[in-house]
Amino acid sequence: MPTAKQRVAGLYATMPDKPIAGVFDVANITSIVHRRCADLGVNLVFDEQGGTAHTDGKTITLPALHQPITQDQLDLMYGYVIHECGHHLRDEAFKILHSAQPPEHVCALFNILEDDGMERDRANEWRGDCKALSQMNEILIERMATNWGQEKFNDAIAGKEWKCNNPEAVASLCLGQLSRLEWDTQSDHQIKRMLDIMPKNVTDLLTELIDEGWVDKYRGTKTPQDTWDTTIDLVKRLYPGNDKKEYEKMRKAGHKMNKRARNNDKDKIPAEGKAAPTKGEPDKDGKDNEAASADPEAEGKVVHWKDMVLSEHTEWTPRDDNEAGNVGIDWSGIESGGTVGLMPLHMINVIDLGKEPHNYNSSPTCVKRYLPSDVANAQFGNQIRRYLQALGRSRVARHKRHGKLDRSSIVKLLLPPIDGGDYNKKIFYQQEKHTMKDTAIFVLTDWSGSMKGPKMKSAADASQRLVYVMERILKIPVALACFSNSETECDIGYIKPFGTRGLSAEEIALRFAKFRKYTSANNDADSLHWAWHQLRKRTEERKILIVLSDGCPAGSWIGRGYDNLHYVVDAITRDGGIELYGVGIHSDAVKKYYPHYKILNSPDEINATLFNLIKDGDKLRRQR
Repeated sequence: MPTAKQRVAGLYATMPDKPIAGVFDVANITSIVHRRCADLGVNLVFDEQGGTAHTDGKTITLPALHQPITQDQLDLMYGYVIHECGHHLRDEAFKILHSAQPPEHVCALFNILEDDGMERDRANEWRGDCKALSQMNEILIERMATNWGQEKFNDAIAGKEWKCNNPEAVASLCLGQLSRLEWDTQSDHQIKRMLDIMPKNVTDLLTELIDEGWVDKYRGTKTPQDTWDTTIDLVKRLYPGNDKKEYEKMRKAGHKMNKRARNNDKDKIPAEGKAAPTKGEPDKDGKDNEAASADPEAEGKVVHWKDMVLSEHTEWTPRDDNEAGNVGIDWSGIESGGTVGLMPLHMINVIDLGKEPHNYNSSPTCVKRYLPSDVANAQFGNQIRRYLQALGRSRVARHKRHGKLDRSSIVKLLLPPIDGGDYNKKIFYQQEKHTMKDTAIFVLTDWSGSMKGPKMKSAADASQRLVYVMERILKIPVALACFSNSETECDIGYIKPFGTRGLSAEEIALRFAKFRKYTSANNDADSLHWAWHQLRKRTEERKILIVLSDGCPAGSWIGRGYDNLHYVVDAITRDGGIELYGVGIHSDAVKKYYPHYKILNSPDEINATLFNLIKDGDKLRRQR
């Protein structure tokens, strides 16, 4: 009997064309697998006998991997753990099965529909999970199609018609794969190949089910209760000769469990008008409540930057209105020096938010979150007016070697040499130029997942105030854009191009809200590179680029995001034609990337922070 390692060695001997995964990739993915299971409190077991991944509601079992590992096997393991952990995030499915006790064929169909609904949830929430699940599906479908193709070929040689013994299950499985094409853009070629070689009895049944709208019914499920209802409807359609009353009893049994679960959850929620006790306060039993806390970590958690890089995204605790709590990041021990790879500018996905259709984020309630107050705008405008007036009164610098002749200093020519005659030569004055005239400003705002909540509100507010003051008070051209990377490696939401003037605060807030559907990670380097090139096209003498962000890049096209950002910032600084400033939104991480920066810790500091940014920028400009 060969050992597991011998079986794996034999497998690789038959697949010489499969690339071997790098050692560091294996270590990274293995770390993610362990951490994801640990975060959910789920046991993790590696099965030496191989097979596929599965979970029983308490333990996730993955096929054991031994070196060398192909990249396909590594991608499968990563997709497996995201898939199985996804089931634990929708644990009502386990309770439905426990309550309904369905027969094997119903259980199998429920698993197929729940797989589709659960993967859709993960793919829509996290771009990294979407990519990993797409890769997993593509590999699995390719293997399935290959196996079916070999069976069809062998049966054809024997002169037999290839038929499937269980066309109902295979057709249901194919419906799930067709449903996944709504978000899975990698598997379409392999799905077409699979459909082309399917046996005729499956093809005929699948065609009928598609015509009846079952793909849309799959996609219409949102919760495990929905997939359970759709499963019962599909079972009745596929097995019309069975007792339909028994299926309806199963449906009710599943929903009875859900009612009990919801009632149990209600018992955990404080009564209306009665606040939950905070940490350190006694509850009704006289015990300290350790669950709630006034500490910032009660809204989210602090993670190390390595966890951010390894896991592609950081989970955090949701708060009210689907807004996420703050995420604190520990940047200690970070190093640079890795491979730099900037995205070609023509590949960057630039979205004109003025033409972008409304979506579920652009409701009046959502838009209201990103509106600055009229009072705050007026106060900031008055600060800038007073500052510019002060500059106007003190813009003459005397005792210069060159410039216009200062009549009050001509007497120096009659005095004995002072400082070797250097003092006697300083008989000119210079009139300093108004530093905010002939200026163009580009405001670039981070709109990634870690910004959700108070950070996003502060960033939108600060961006609006900058646009208001620059355009309305100073009469200078200003552009505004936000960035994330949900659809591509770099998505830019163009809120206000330079040529667009007079946008109302409500319209700018609406465009911020529309871009929420693109919220994912943040590719700062490629976004900054794009904004830099947009600003370089301007003919103004002075060009300013202001970046509002809460931390380190969590996305990149090639290489590591923070190395790429250092590279772009250094390039802009060396070029010298554009002034670059970073504004840390409730975070001081910007100081690691931008030579000139300010920190914005709360909404009350927006005016002061932006005013000091402009004032210090003027000082730096005059010193050059």
